Amino acid sequence: MLNKLWQVELLMKTNGTIAIAAAAIGVLVGNQLPKSVVSAPVSITTFKIKIPFDQWASGFDSKEADKMHRENDIKPLFRGVSINDPKKVVVIHQSKPGAVEKLLSDNKKMIESTGHIMQTTKTSNWTFE
Repeated sequence: MLNKLWQVELLMKTNGTIAIAAAAIGVLVGNQLPKSVVSAPVSITTFKIKIPFDQWASGFDSKEADKMHRENDIKPLFRGVSINDPKKVVVIHQSKPGAVEKLLSDNKKMIESTGHIMQTTKTSNWTFE
């Protein structure tokens, strides 16, 4: 397990593309965690922020954001900041395809007010079936 985690960290440090990050996370989700802990599908969203990550993260971790996620049947699994670019964020959710995109679209102004630069947002959906 530690060797796989080290490989994932190395892949993410050497190549910041969403495909590599998604593949690395897929290895962990598909092979390491029981499906009862994380079930498919998951979404991976990357975007830029215009405020420091810790400020953005405090909003993402707030009770209001938690309520919004629950109301849209979206379960946050991971949020992180790029090692190479402190303004680039990745968020992984357990959600049905399209749910994250809908949440972002329906709440665009509020989400932009948290420092999220919407035009940089890219979301993809994944499964390990």
